[in-house]
Amino acid sequence: MTGLRQRMTVAAAAVVLAVLVTAAVFALLRIESGATRHAEDEGRMTLRLWEGLLDQSAAAARVAVGDPRLTDALERGNAAAVAERLGALGFTAVTVVNGAGQTLLAVPADQPIRLLDERRIGQVLARNDTQDGLVLTGGAAQLLLARPLGAQRPADRALVAIRPLTGSLEALAGVLGGSAFLVGSDGTLYGHAGPLAWADVRPAAERGEEVQATIGARGYGVRKLRLPKVAGTEGDGTLYLVTVRETTLAAMADSLLDSSALLVVLMVLVGGTLGLDWYFRRVFTPVYASMSALSALAAGDTGVAVLGAERTDEAGQLARTVEVFRSRSRALRDAEERRARHWLRQQSFIRRQMLRLSETLPEQGRRELLADLARIEAASEGRTPCARTDDPGALAVAFEVMAERVRDQHTALDGMVRQLQSALDTRTELVELQKQFEIARRMQAAILPPDLTTAPNHEADLEASGLMRPAAEFDGSFYDFFLTADGSLAVLIGQVSGGGLAAGFMTVTARAALRTLAAAGLGPAACLTGANRLLAADNAAGLSIGLAMGIVSPRSRRLVFAAAGVPEPFLLRRFGDVVDLPVAANPPLGLDPAMTAVETALDLPVPSTLVLCNGGLLDGENRFGVAFGRARLTGILGNLDDLSAASVTAAVSAGLAEHGGGAAMAVDRLCVALRVRA
Repeated sequence: MTGLRQRMTVAAAAVVLAVLVTAAVFALLRIESGATRHAEDEGRMTLRLWEGLLDQSAAAARVAVGDPRLTDALERGNAAAVAERLGALGFTAVTVVNGAGQTLLAVPADQPIRLLDERRIGQVLARNDTQDGLVLTGGAAQLLLARPLGAQRPADRALVAIRPLTGSLEALAGVLGGSAFLVGSDGTLYGHAGPLAWADVRPAAERGEEVQATIGARGYGVRKLRLPKVAGTEGDGTLYLVTVRETTLAAMADSLLDSSALLVVLMVLVGGTLGLDWYFRRVFTPVYASMSALSALAAGDTGVAVLGAERTDEAGQLARTVEVFRSRSRALRDAEERRARHWLRQQSFIRRQMLRLSETLPEQGRRELLADLARIEAASEGRTPCARTDDPGALAVAFEVMAERVRDQHTALDGMVRQLQSALDTRTELVELQKQFEIARRMQAAILPPDLTTAPNHEADLEASGLMRPAAEFDGSFYDFFLTADGSLAVLIGQVSGGGLAAGFMTVTARAALRTLAAAGLGPAACLTGANRLLAADNAAGLSIGLAMGIVSPRSRRLVFAAAGVPEPFLLRRFGDVVDLPVAANPPLGLDPAMTAVETALDLPVPSTLVLCNGGLLDGENRFGVAFGRARLTGILGNLDDLSAASVTAAVSAGLAEHGGGAAMAVDRLCVALRVRA
């Protein structure tokens, strides 16, 4: 009970902690969001302040550039008077140019202002107004002013003056209470105001637009603001305003506030946990007595006293429930004692009856009956007589022994029946399998065509011959050759994986599909692709088939060939000249309905003989485990002195007989020869 109270206290404390953490997270997110908005607002305010200071500086410069004494000195060309007046008005240089952009007067003479081209000067003279803007010149960002010069209108000369922005930067730094810098995109300093040096601030400014930095053991907030692009002759015209404000006191205040908030949260958590523990202890104390009594009842002590049954709350209900359990435990113990006495009476009765029965049996039966009695007594010794109210005791043990004897007899009988049934099933399956193989062999033999000696046309002399060496069991291979509607000779071979009647049906289906598609005028690749879709659509057995199809045109002697899962064909060009015919390879058909076959087209030399074979011919092994092999077949073809189709198949048949010793192999072996004589 104490463990339950502690777990509830921990769970409640965890809930309180989760609520506090969630509130703290939301508060931090809100503070962070507020800080982000504050930073954005402060950045916009800083830009507006800088723009206002620039406007004030431009207004003051407009007034100063129209000074009569300066204008008079410029009209007279008195450089000394102009220089003296420039210092009083706060300008650093002034230049007088004509409408063509030529310099008429420059003060100082070695620093003529060349920041305006001829077009801009023409605009100033045409508008008859003062124009201003920021420029980067002389290693500083300065204010440039341009206005017409002379009494006549329109004027033919322009006055161009520049004035430093030191006053505006100092005013900005004073308002912000820190330092201000004007820098380029490469970090070049163009203006500075305030106590800090740019070399100390630059690393922080290059890290981002809004960063916190430590300079000289003090904290500073560094903000980098991009200004509109300015015209000038130095740099790329990109200018940044960098402001630096000290944040040491603000950081200390934030740290103190965070520490205080954390302390308050910890105090609330500790106080809440202690309060919950006190509350749970007060609630669960009246229940301890009832739980102790219940534990004693579980240990078998039915004489334990149950206190608190007179209470009207939940503790009183629990005490009354425990009293009910105690009464029922006493009744159950009395019933178990009665069953134990009944158990002993059953054992005595069964022993007397079985001993009396053994006296009437022959010696063998008497020994078996006494053995059963011994088993019953041994089994009864390990049973608990009072485990259940419906336990029949020793009588049940006796029935168990007899049931076991009956089960043994039935098991032996079932075994004999299963053996007999298995023998009958095996014989039946063997007969059915032999029937299937016989049907498949007949189907296979029926679809093989006779040799074609001469094609019935006058433009080409074609002949074809086939060879089939069937496997010991049906393997599902076939070959075929026939004439198409245009007089071309089509030749094909196929081999289905596996065997049996399913392979036979797939063989017939594949041959019929190829013949139908070829009769429709389709090429080998299209025929293989169409046959693949047909076979893959209904291939529940998961069989695959290797197919090769070639069509020889009698007029052009051109061979169009496509193969899927069969070896490359051979080409006999002359005596002793055997080459592998390079053709495009495709995977076996019947598995992937989306497969598209690729074909190869080439011209056959005249005369020549095309030889096709299946994988079973090349990979078939004899009783010594030696495969026939491509090299052996190449040697047989290379030693021929007659390249007719019938001679080729006869030589291959003799080679197979020599290799296999006349014994049937595990797979079909087939070969087809196609001869082009003229």
